[in-house]
Amino acid sequence: LPPCEVHRLAEVAELIISALSSASRREKLALALKEEGYIPKLLELFQVCEESQVSQALQYLSAILQGILWLDQAAVLEVMLAKECIMDVVGCLEYGPFLAQPKWHRHLLQLTTKLKEVLPIRDPELQQKLHQMYWAQYIQAIILPKASGVGQASLPSLTSFITCKKEEIFRVLEKDQKFWSEVLVQLTAETTGAHQRWELVIFLKDFCTFSLMFDQNRETFLQSLAKLGLLPALEILLGMDDLQVAYAATDILSYLVDFCPFLVQELVMQEAQQRDHGTDLIRELMKQVVLYPFGRADQVMEILQTLLDPGNLLATDEVSKILGFFNSFYTRCLPVLTAPLLANAEKGHWFVGFFFLILKALLFLVDDYPTARLLALILDLLTFCVMQHKEYMRAYILHWDLLRRVLLLINSKHTFLALGALHFLRKIIALKDELYTQYIIQGNLLAPLVQALLENGAIYNLLHWAVLELFEFLRLEDCKSLVTHVIENFYPALQSISYVHTFQGLKRKYERDRRQQKQSMH
Repeated sequence: LPPCEVHRLAEVAELIISALSSASRREKLALALKEEGYIPKLLELFQVCEESQVSQALQYLSAILQGILWLDQAAVLEVMLAKECIMDVVGCLEYGPFLAQPKWHRHLLQLTTKLKEVLPIRDPELQQKLHQMYWAQYIQAIILPKASGVGQASLPSLTSFITCKKEEIFRVLEKDQKFWSEVLVQLTAETTGAHQRWELVIFLKDFCTFSLMFDQNRETFLQSLAKLGLLPALEILLGMDDLQVAYAATDILSYLVDFCPFLVQELVMQEAQQRDHGTDLIRELMKQVVLYPFGRADQVMEILQTLLDPGNLLATDEVSKILGFFNSFYTRCLPVLTAPLLANAEKGHWFVGFFFLILKALLFLVDDYPTARLLALILDLLTFCVMQHKEYMRAYILHWDLLRRVLLLINSKHTFLALGALHFLRKIIALKDELYTQYIIQGNLLAPLVQALLENGAIYNLLHWAVLELFEFLRLEDCKSLVTHVIENFYPALQSISYVHTFQGLKRKYERDRRQQKQSMH
């Protein structure tokens, strides 16, 4: 290697760049750089050049350090990411043509390192590994893509370095109950600052994410966190005004539901038994959907469906507790989610509480996209409940006259919402439940569909064809009572629709059923 002097930097840069084309040369050069202690010498020279503002030398040093990174060798990474070198390494890279932000990244990295110190890690060696991991992640995610000028940059050795550090940290901390107890206490303490809470929840989220790589340790680790009070802590975080914290808590809860659903189900079962207002966790999740439909609402709906799946519940608890949970859910929790649909029901005010004050504007006359998005999400979960909780959901629908309110949504200008309302009705009809059938007939609930067909007569309209398909479904599925209701109440208006044979087919089926009924009477 040439002597580490200012007037030889061009030669050093050329040597390193020429080595990048050969794997064997990259390996030999990395070994030489480490054995000769060459990187610290370059960094000492950088300090002198930056102080004197020798711009040409700084540009060469930037190219040299970037080239050393692109050698993609673990031997030099350990040196570059050492505590005594990292800031000068980043400083060199700041003088590259695609960065040109002297001292900015160093300042940000120092600030980030300081923020990471909010974690209650007292072992200096472990803290150093944590810092190295974050430094490597910063270089990989922020500096390299910009320094390369191509927007994306990947070094396998750097990725391996990060993974290795994560694994070392995981092995030490996974069984450290004192550490995690402190983290959970700080997360929920009123005295914890916003930045500190954010750093803590992101660390917890990242740690949970990384634990998923270890099949044998994953459940043990998540269970140990649950015993320390993770779920009550997540309940508190979900209810915070800081949406980024609430979203991170949602991600963590999603991991738990995916890999240890019984832990979460056990909690909601206990809450259903112990609390008059239902389960706090489910109410907080529903609150997220209602208040922030453009946040993590889809993810929250997946969590709710997993928690409400009877098959999952039966695998974890006795039937009497499950029935108690469903009673609690349908009387105290679901009204929170259906508040926008029930917003004009006076008897629903006391259930909804402060949610009603927030949601009272969400009447059916409001047809903007955010409201439509929210109502579509609610319909998705209600449809799930129709299929999975037949008796409970039927009682809820009949008590609140919910289907009538849902069918008003087919008048929405948002086709996806109108189709969602139609899909909800279709799932109910497909159950062929006599109580539902009589409810639909007595309430004349098919009238909005007929009205939609007649008023919205454009044959190229998606909703128009979806309504026609539902009437065809009545014929094919032999829904006798509903067919009779349609023909006797709406056929004079519908017979003019002749571009499909649906209603003629319904009329023939109606007449055939009547003949068979008369024959059976004789």
